[in-house]
Amino acid sequence: MKYLNPFAFLEKMNGGPVSAENAAAVSLLRKKMMAELELSEEKVLRVGAQWFSKNDLLLFFDELQSPGKLHLHQQINEDNVLSAFLETGKLTGLFNNNPLYSTPVFLTFIAPFYEPVFTTAVLNSLKQQQAAALQQLYANPLLMDGEHLNRSYDKIFRALQESYKILEAAEKGRRADPGSRWREAAPYVSLQQVQTLNALPDIFQEFRNDYGILMINFALALDGTRENKKALEILHAVNTLKCGAYVREETHRYLQQLEEKAASRKSLLGRFFGNGYKTRQQRRKLVRDVLLKGGIALGIIVAIFIGARFEQEYTPRIKVRESEHSIFMGARTSLTMQYLLSQLLMDTEKRAKKLLKSPKLPSPATGADVYGADFMKAVRMQGDYGAGFLRPPFGRSREWGPEDSSWHDAAHRQSMQVVNRQDGALITMVQTPDSFYSCYIAPFDSAFVPLPLSISRVYFYAGVGWDPDWKAEYAMEYVPSYRAKGFFLMPVYDALSFLKTSCLQLNLDSSYWQHSNRYIPVEVFLSQKNQLQQELQLRQLTNNFNGVDLIPVE
Repeated sequence: MKYLNPFAFLEKMNGGPVSAENAAAVSLLRKKMMAELELSEEKVLRVGAQWFSKNDLLLFFDELQSPGKLHLHQQINEDNVLSAFLETGKLTGLFNNNPLYSTPVFLTFIAPFYEPVFTTAVLNSLKQQQAAALQQLYANPLLMDGEHLNRSYDKIFRALQESYKILEAAEKGRRADPGSRWREAAPYVSLQQVQTLNALPDIFQEFRNDYGILMINFALALDGTRENKKALEILHAVNTLKCGAYVREETHRYLQQLEEKAASRKSLLGRFFGNGYKTRQQRRKLVRDVLLKGGIALGIIVAIFIGARFEQEYTPRIKVRESEHSIFMGARTSLTMQYLLSQLLMDTEKRAKKLLKSPKLPSPATGADVYGADFMKAVRMQGDYGAGFLRPPFGRSREWGPEDSSWHDAAHRQSMQVVNRQDGALITMVQTPDSFYSCYIAPFDSAFVPLPLSISRVYFYAGVGWDPDWKAEYAMEYVPSYRAKGFFLMPVYDALSFLKTSCLQLNLDSSYWQHSNRYIPVEVFLSQKNQLQQELQLRQLTNNFNGVDLIPVE
């Protein structure tokens, strides 16, 4: 819907200034325009570049009878930048600092005019890679209500997906055929493209993360086909992208690898062609040295090839063992939990490579139990192991403090609410002496995890790129048929350290929880470790510890 400035329109029709608040003058002008329309053959009236039917004119003049709408038009007319933007689609600066612009009445009124003009300007800036224009568009207030704002974001997301698909097709084509053309995709991996994406607001952060991974993937595909210089150029561009920590870490890692490879290649070629060797005798000696070193290198490669066939047998494993003083020592779930933790803590580099090379897989829904069924099947196959386990006594007097109703909900009583406030997914795992279950929680989502009237352990495993089909490299020694399945392809931040250090050991008092509708709220969030790094943190959202013993982890 194109915006029509009533003040400029009346002045154009009148041939001079006219006040929209002058009822007599407006009424006279209305009669004049209606008469001209009736005299026209097509029964339409042209004013400038716009055409008006009889119904259009009636609606226009009826709107001038509303003092409220006339006031809103007046505010727009007094803002030269906004008025010009609505009429031409060209932004020349910042809007007036008008408090009215944030009111629901104004946003509902202007949104049908503002949204199509604004979205078209954003799409044109993305297409032409004009980062400065995008920054200017988002520097102004977004004059849209919720419905039109969502409509605008949907159109922009669809346009971004088009560029993603073009680059994705080029990357797949290059891997399938090293001789395939890729220059058509060059604008989509340029520094200008990165700067354009950086100008978008934070709601597009997830897209920037995905696009950064795709650019790394494309750079590696080029590097594998001797386009080393372009691959480095792309990684340097990704290094300036506003993205998540795990994308930055992967960029730095591969950038360092490719720079070292380029430096080594340059140094080797220079020495091979005799740089620094002035005499023929020196160059002959160089050739002999190169052939000798080449023979040694060939021997090493053959040895590596032979040894690779036996690599799995000698690959060191990560051992996770129960402490002698652990309250879970000898429990039925103890061995299986030790095995699962050992597999979650290893093989991260191999899985990370798959994240860069494979398409994004669908994630489980929040609340899905991704490990429980296979885990408990392995426990049942352990025979009598753990049958003699005795739960430790916790018979001590307790002083219960005062309570309020902030964290009470009968539907979720005796549960832990886990709030995931970071950009990686989270799997909460609850171990009891004879049972186990897990709960997948999407980024910035939450879930309730029921707790037993018993001792229990709660672990938190965070990452990105969930792969339900990835199997552990090793099977469980005690139950060889159990091989853990389903892993994050990459941990986020310090997730592996967090998995070990954030473990909670709880004992719930039955006499309290039989009568309480309380639940225990906790959150996993990010804190600043230093100027360059962030780390995961676990925090309880209430100081109410009634009915709960927190037991130190051995």
